[in-house]
Amino acid sequence: MYNIGNLRYKVDLQGPTRTSDGAGGYTESFSNIASIYADIRPQNALETYRQGQVQEKVTHKITIRYRSNISTNNIIKYESRTFNIKGIKNLNERDRFLELLCEEGVAN
Repeated sequence: MYNIGNLRYKVDLQGPTRTSDGAGGYTESFSNIASIYADIRPQNALETYRQGQVQEKVTHKITIRYRSNISTNNIIKYESRTFNIKGIKNLNERDRFLELLCEEGVAN
């Protein structure tokens, strides 16, 4: 069982918003859906060389209370950091906690 006392970081759950650019395309930005409490734990760090530049990729497990309106299109913002959600696990299939598998330091 997960301890709710571990959810000590106040984070913003954000979703994509598309705005027409007037030329048939759109711009995508993110806006707040909710401010929630989470547990953020680093899992792995990788450094790769791509297109002449070193890129760092850090993976995290972020645990939050269960929400039905979350998907891999959402992001988590904590202070100046952005976490891209890559996978979602419903812990013990009990609709109490979600474990978000996230990447920090890479574009979507």
